[in-house]
Amino acid sequence: MEKDKFVQASSDTKIDIGHRLRARRTQEGLSIRKLSLMSGVSRTILNEIELGRSNATVDTLIKLSNALGIEPYMLFTDKRFPEDASSNAPRT
Repeated sequence: MEKDKFVQASSDTKIDIGHRLRARRTQEGLSIRKLSLMSGVSRTILNEIELGRSNATVDTLIKLSNALGIEPYMLFTDKRFPEDASSNAPRT
């Protein structure tokens, strides 16, 4: 049973990453071809990731996030983290 839960969670994560990737790409007005050229990731792999059919490597996700001008973690969550609060704290 536990293995089934892990497999389902993994599948859901792939789909979620794909949806976030596609949303950001379309928000930026980029075609799959253009993002492929910008990132160095093939159109086939990019399409498979967006459809949740491919396990993207960390290197691939970094290439795509760099091309989109976002931090890699943004592909894993809908939350946006504020600036580090400690950097705004007064220094003594």
